[in-house]
Amino acid sequence: MKILGTKLKEIRKANGLSQAELAAGICTQATISLIEKKGQVPSTKILLSICQRLGVPMTMVIANETDEVHELLDKVQGLLFDGDFKQGEIVIQAISIHELVSADDYKRYYYYQGQLKLLADQKPDDALFFFNRAFNQYIISPTDVYGVLCTIGISRSYLLKNAPDRARLYVQQAVESLTGIELTVAVDLQLELTIYGSLAAIYHELHEEKTAAKYAHQAIDRAVGQKSLYLLDYLYLILGQAERVDNQQQALADLATAQTLATVRQHTGILEQVKNQLHS
Repeated sequence: MKILGTKLKEIRKANGLSQAELAAGICTQATISLIEKKGQVPSTKILLSICQRLGVPMTMVIANETDEVHELLDKVQGLLFDGDFKQGEIVIQAISIHELVSADDYKRYYYYQGQLKLLADQKPDDALFFFNRAFNQYIISPTDVYGVLCTIGISRSYLLKNAPDRARLYVQQAVESLTGIELTVAVDLQLELTIYGSLAAIYHELHEEKTAAKYAHQAIDRAVGQKSLYLLDYLYLILGQAERVDNQQQALADLATAQTLATVRQHTGILEQVKNQLHS
């Protein structure tokens, strides 16, 4: 329980009470000082008595930790979307696992941990630990979106471990699970684009270029239809890479589009990859 000490102090002063007057018969003045300065209280009973004396409900001086956790989880998600993995690691460290409440909280937390271990640290074994923990303990439906995302994460982890057969097995499992989800209705657009973009990237790594191009096209069409720039530079990069086998001219056009979009979005990593593709 997190106490809003500054808020309690404001209410006390508004009531014209000193710390000693508020504490009388309830606790010591030192306890009131501890609450106001550090947000710490010896017991809920003491806090309840203090609030009764001030004429306010306890909820007025208690922070909603669930909302705070959700705000941090949302921030990590945004940082992952933006490719700022190092900052994502810093933010997720501010979340205590004991503050997680629902199964959705745990799914998101472990999925983000897995993504950060995979993308920021290049540690596939650590990533597998988190993806599997989310999948085995908190995902109960084959059509759970985070189940699909974790399965894709597992596939990418095996790619990084140079185990293409296992990577192919898990990406196929993810595709099968997708058949039961109407993404355009049930899923946030950025998560939808993340799913299709990740599938395209995995199939490109597996040298299944037609399948990679199919998922890249699906994501691009969806993003353009929703007037979203999210992942577009990356998606055109993957599409250009996938099309080089059969259509060199179209591949160059797609890579040029990726370069333009990456310049607009100031994505230096994408620009470097496009540069390498154009000069290879």
